[in-house]
Amino acid sequence: MDDLSAHLKAVTRVVFLFMSLCCIGWALLPAYENWWGGLMIGGAASLINAYHLSWKVKRAGAIAVAQIKKRVNLGFFTRACVALLAVVIATKTYTFQLSAVVAGLFVAQLATLILGFLSRRKLMASNPTDERGENN
Repeated sequence: MDDLSAHLKAVTRVVFLFMSLCCIGWALLPAYENWWGGLMIGGAASLINAYHLSWKVKRAGAIAVAQIKKRVNLGFFTRACVALLAVVIATKTYTFQLSAVVAGLFVAQLATLILGFLSRRKLMASNPTDERGENN
């Protein structure tokens, strides 16, 4: 599970970088503040969903190791409610763009996917093997 924590830390850094770029974009292009704010709210909700899913996966692993006969789900309903809350906050409280919030909801998932591919490539490059599967 240490690998999961390391990936989550990297995803957190990428999402915070994205949100800081949105702040810079808001400062440089204030005419598009509806878009920048929506992207930031969606990014924050995406990060909350990533942390919630990580917690559920760790809990499911602990239950599996302990061999407890308990039904475990990954909490889709909770994550959907967080996304819905982000949409309600963005549209009712502020006047942010709904499409920007929805786009921001994918930031953590895309960061996870890209960082997973990069770590896989790094792992494959550091473990060279010949055609028989033996290490050189």
